[in-house]
Amino acid sequence: MVSEKSVAGRRGPTVPAVILAAALAAAATACGSSSSASSSPAASATSGTATASSSASPAGTATVTGAAATALITKAIANTKASSSLVVVGSGIPAGTGTGTGSSSSQQVSFTLTLVQKAGCRGTIALSKVESFQLVETGGYVWLKPTSAFYATLHLSQAALALVADKYIKVPTNNAQVADLAKICSFSGLFGQLPTPTGTSYVATPTTDNGKSAYKITQTGQAGYAYITNSSTPMLVKLAEPTASGGVIGFTEYSAPLAIIAPSDAESIDGTKLGI
Repeated sequence: MVSEKSVAGRRGPTVPAVILAAALAAAATACGSSSSASSSPAASATSGTATASSSASPAGTATVTGAAATALITKAIANTKASSSLVVVGSGIPAGTGTGTGSSSSQQVSFTLTLVQKAGCRGTIALSKVESFQLVETGGYVWLKPTSAFYATLHLSQAALALVADKYIKVPTNNAQVADLAKICSFSGLFGQLPTPTGTSYVATPTTDNGKSAYKITQTGQAGYAYITNSSTPMLVKLAEPTASGGVIGFTEYSAPLAIIAPSDAESIDGTKLGI
């Protein structure tokens, strides 16, 4: 059988999930307070489903400071978390950041995830230009499909490679090796990486992002920053940490008509056949 460690990830059983979690945590300082809280950032914000058409009111033109700025970024996080669907794209994030796997911080990770409320997620995590995973999480299962270049780094036998050839590896979400990945594929898991904004040290400055009205959110003493839409329903646009341990995460397609479709049985191989 293929070893548990070799299939799940070259650096440990849950490396794909750990890398993604660390990537989000690295950029989360853009919205974090100096005393990061572990509770959900939307805990004190208004709930409800946000929509992509959120510009009913004119864009604000004044800088917002203090408690008002804190309330603004908190509301943007809550609105984004309440979207029925969302696309999250990360880039330039060192693989060694907080993973505890011994991976080199010089290696940068990127990812694209499409999340749909109460349905799951799909996307790709890339450890390099050629080494990546396709993933799907829905209906109580996670499917992983590494590229051939990634498999090559695992030094699998020809028999093992023939067994997994061009197929998704199907694993129940309650399997310990994919539990973190399944969690991050949910809105609660994704936004659980963000600390709750508190205090009065935030500043929201009117600007533009890709030609659209936005606020740039900064915090005194912090290098990270966020962009949110300058609209009646503020939404997260970008989290950035411009340091060696940082990266950029963008948010788009709020509440767009997106779907999560599980790979067919013909496209999959049961992870138990691989010792997972």
